[in-house]
Amino acid sequence: MDTMSNSTANSTLIAPENMPDESNQFVPEKWFTDQLQAYKYHTTEIDVLKNYHDKRLTATEAAYLFTRPLTIEPTSDHRRSLMRNELHIVTSLLVCALCEWPLARTPNLIDFLQAFEGLQDGPHESMVHGNKGLEWKDLPYLDPIWRNDYCWEVPGCVAEIYYQHPERRNHEIAQYLKKQDVWAQLVAAGFFTSTDAYLRVLWALEQRPELNDTMHLYDRIIPELHVPAAASWIRTMGRTFYEDAINGKMLDNFAMLKPPSPKMALKCDHMCKDRWAFWEKRFTEFANGAGGEDELTKKEAKAAVEHMQAVVKAWEMENESIAG
Repeated sequence: MDTMSNSTANSTLIAPENMPDESNQFVPEKWFTDQLQAYKYHTTEIDVLKNYHDKRLTATEAAYLFTRPLTIEPTSDHRRSLMRNELHIVTSLLVCALCEWPLARTPNLIDFLQAFEGLQDGPHESMVHGNKGLEWKDLPYLDPIWRNDYCWEVPGCVAEIYYQHPERRNHEIAQYLKKQDVWAQLVAAGFFTSTDAYLRVLWALEQRPELNDTMHLYDRIIPELHVPAAASWIRTMGRTFYEDAINGKMLDNFAMLKPPSPKMALKCDHMCKDRWAFWEKRFTEFANGAGGEDELTKKEAKAAVEHMQAVVKAWEMENESIAG
């Protein structure tokens, strides 16, 4: 994987003051004991996560051991009747770890999920709905649980919380931006499509800000949420975006672009260098505080501009070398 493109090794997310240190490598013991209390049938899976966290298991070993309890036939009618729900619970446990472990450990969790691809079996047939079997390599239910249970909020929904409860502002912003950072890394690793990446950057950078006051809160641009989130996507997916611009990738999955919406600043339906340049221009405006943006927003926007410029420079150097 190109280090300038979809790197998941480091995050530069700037956390608001008095928030947990996302560079910390350690998950508090309480996280594991809380899971054990909540999910008494899943002590094996939670113990595997703990041993993987403590680096006593490799990703491959952990993926195999984590999936054994729901692969083996249940030993009681009571357990069998619960197994369909248990598969959802076990996948939710993985998503919970993605959202709650420090960002510094996200690459380790992604390695763990990628190790599922090497598994040759699936959950026990008692968990199968209909005639279609499930396989561990497909990470059953990961997509709907991530989107519907953990990352369903739009920025306006998050902002509504701290507009009503100002004391929660830093916490709500940090939690939203963390999930966006993790989401970007999951897309870069191939678990979700790049449609997720484009949607969030298009909304943040191409929706016309002068229309904000005429729109419902849930449809508005919330700079302190949209812009740092878009910066996370640029930081992780920047090389992919730029290569799409070079190749003229069609963006045919977005209602906001077909037909061109009056809410959007650009009228083209494909990725191109003009769109890339417009994104850099918008990030520069946010970095300069043109709309009265806060310090976090300005710093993240500035970092996004610098990363975009580095992506272009790296691409040009690589292609000059190939041409030479």
